[in-house]
Amino acid sequence: MSGGLARRLEQDEERVAGEIFQGETVTGLELWGVEFADVAFIKCRFVDCRLGGGFFDRVKLEGCDFSNCAFVDSSWRDCTLMDCKGLGADFRSSHWRGCGLSGCLLRLANFSQTLWDGCTWKNCDLSQSLWMECRLNKLAAGGCELAGVNFFRTPLKGLDFSTCGIDGITLSETLSELRGLTVGAHQTVELVKLLGVRVES
Repeated sequence: MSGGLARRLEQDEERVAGEIFQGETVTGLELWGVEFADVAFIKCRFVDCRLGGGFFDRVKLEGCDFSNCAFVDSSWRDCTLMDCKGLGADFRSSHWRGCGLSGCLLRLANFSQTLWDGCTWKNCDLSQSLWMECRLNKLAAGGCELAGVNFFRTPLKGLDFSTCGIDGITLSETLSELRGLTVGAHQTVELVKLLGVRVES
């Protein structure tokens, strides 16, 4: 670790509140259950970091890169992630409430067994990410790329993916995940393919 964030965690490894960290690179950070409250990370880079069980409350991440980092069992409340990069990041079993993700690149990330409540995704690239056995409540998704996403056993009822790319999504054999999902007319051809039906143009 290096920089102000590292020094701050050396002073108190349990809670960081009311601070702004900008342009820092943090490497090899491995902590469990740290709480971040009213903290802003601006153009920070996290390399090989593990923040399992962390609690992020009213945290802002803008232009940050946390690719291949792990946030397993973490909790996020009223957080904002804007223009961040998290290729292959591991968020399994995390909980998200009242959070907004905008312009984020999260390809190949693992969000399996996560809970989302009252959150928004806007113009995010989530292609080829894993969303197995999740609960997506009151989620608003607009202009997102969901190509190749695995939604196995994740009910999509009540969601609107009409402005999102959904080519090649993975579902269970029964396709039960699709019940109650809103899509656009232009997307029905792609969904019909999941039934094994061939569509002639």
